[in-house]
Amino acid sequence: MLKGRDLITKQHVAIRRDPDWSVLSGILAVGTVTVTDTCPTACTDGTNVIYGSTFMERTLTTDAQRRYVVIHEAMHRLSMHMWMWRKLFDEDPRLANIAADYYVNGVIEDTDKGRGFVERPPVGIVPEDRFRGLSVGQIFKLLQAEQQSESKPDEQQGQGQGQGEPMDAHEWGQEPATESEQAQREQQMQQIQRALETGKMQQRRVRAAMGEGTSTASVADLFIPPVDWRKVLEEFVTEMCAGKDESTWARPSRRYIADGIYMPSLMSTHIDEVVIGLDTSGSCWGTDTMRAFVSHLAYLIERVAPRKTHVIYWDRRIAGHQVFEDGQFAVQNLKVSGGGGTRGDVLFDYLRDKRIQPAAIVQFTDGDVGQWGHTDVPTVWAITGRARAPFGTTIHIEE
Repeated sequence: MLKGRDLITKQHVAIRRDPDWSVLSGILAVGTVTVTDTCPTACTDGTNVIYGSTFMERTLTTDAQRRYVVIHEAMHRLSMHMWMWRKLFDEDPRLANIAADYYVNGVIEDTDKGRGFVERPPVGIVPEDRFRGLSVGQIFKLLQAEQQSESKPDEQQGQGQGQGEPMDAHEWGQEPATESEQAQREQQMQQIQRALETGKMQQRRVRAAMGEGTSTASVADLFIPPVDWRKVLEEFVTEMCAGKDESTWARPSRRYIADGIYMPSLMSTHIDEVVIGLDTSGSCWGTDTMRAFVSHLAYLIERVAPRKTHVIYWDRRIAGHQVFEDGQFAVQNLKVSGGGGTRGDVLFDYLRDKRIQPAAIVQFTDGDVGQWGHTDVPTVWAITGRARAPFGTTIHIEE
């Protein structure tokens, strides 16, 4: 019988060859894998994974059970649960672990559809239909409400009914307090995004070899947290443009983390300039989704009335630039130009060249941008595709 690291490697190879789970190939290569007799089950810190040797070799009796656990840890890393849901851990670490495992195990079993590539281990959370389609934050809130309604005075430590126990541990670490630590987390997001793209390429190869078609739709697409884009956009624009006393991304606003969104903490001076970047490439401009986005954004700009609103049209170059004063941003007055290819970095280069220093940037694009560019200005990306920007806040626009 295989033992230790060889046992894990065997599961990695099987996952990379599977038409459904090969999308995790890149994620499996992120970080380090350790097998030790000091870990009772399994554990991840969001990058690295530790497996207990006794757990993997003896408690789990089939390779299908071991694949379940390996995929479980990979999906925690893919969705960045270790810091995306930090607020929940601060409130109740045990319940946060349970909520995350309900979500992950539900996705695993829904994806397997009973074909037997994975098998539920003898320990851990058993998925429930009532949580299907909910985010970790939504599951946490439901469990918390049940716990509060069901518990008695001597049962205040999270003994809700029907919750079970997580099969793994989650190393949550410390809340980022410096710009350097936040930059490391942004780097992790970029690493996960690259790993996901690698996995999608591997999945296309596997499916093509099996004659199943090359669609990239997969389980990985489920791990973009579902949010109401209008709500996030409204709160971003309102807070950034109304001004508080100073805005910093060094410590993300805890208000949004439970919804899977990282936003800046507000400490800000009065803000009077905002930039709206509109991707006018042929695949993006003129769609119903874009019209809905621009209409809602016009409503928000009118409400907060920044002194200047720069509307900049871009494709592979800057195609146009309009300036609206005192919140007079009207959809009918937009003078759209462009329609070529796409380069996501041109707007940021243009702002630096023109020495425009806005307090916030809102970018609308389909996410097929080539180079994303960079900026220190708080930025929200409104994306119609499934891409995730490597910096700033990503919201996915769907109608």
